Amino acid sequence: NLLRVIHRAKIEGIARETSVLMQRARSESVRQNVPTVVRVDLARSEIVAFADVDGPALGDAPDGLFNPVAGEPHRTTDYELGRYTLPNNVLFQAPAADPDPVPVKGFTDAGPDKVAIFDPNGSIRDTGAIRYADQRGNFLEVRVTPAATARVQLRKWDADLIDWQTRNQDDKPWVWL
Repeated sequence: NLLRVIHRAKIEGIARETSVLMQRARSESVRQNVPTVVRVDLARSEIVAFADVDGPALGDAPDGLFNPVAGEPHRTTDYELGRYTLPNNVLFQAPAADPDPVPVKGFTDAGPDKVAIFDPNGSIRDTGAIRYADQRGNFLEVRVTPAATARVQLRKWDADLIDWQTRNQDDKPWVWL
């Protein structure tokens, strides 16, 4: 029915936007020769990507936190690459049956959050995943692995297999609730 299609489009849309944001952050890191960061803000239901040019003051080493220095020219201090807010009825959440049911799994500790940090050589410092849920019990994750190539994959939770699966993995299509 139409409502099912709308719910599916919302969760798939934000997961795909996250995939593109991850790929954009990796590309910007390589092109500009600076680390880039993708951070999940659970409190604001947002995902944000930025170039981590420096720390709290100009000339400080990158710190994984978004702290642009006021008055500095673009690209000489931290700058935002993109920001997405979760659509209605979509949450950062993992299935309870997952062995590690956290909305942000892995990645690098930076302050209070775990963040995906892409280095200028195209790698990611620590692999991980961002997980989404809708109100119908569907779960998607955007996984970045292996560290050396930082490949971004979109996977769906399969309750029958109790595991995350890529689309048509082992010739099994995704089942939507």
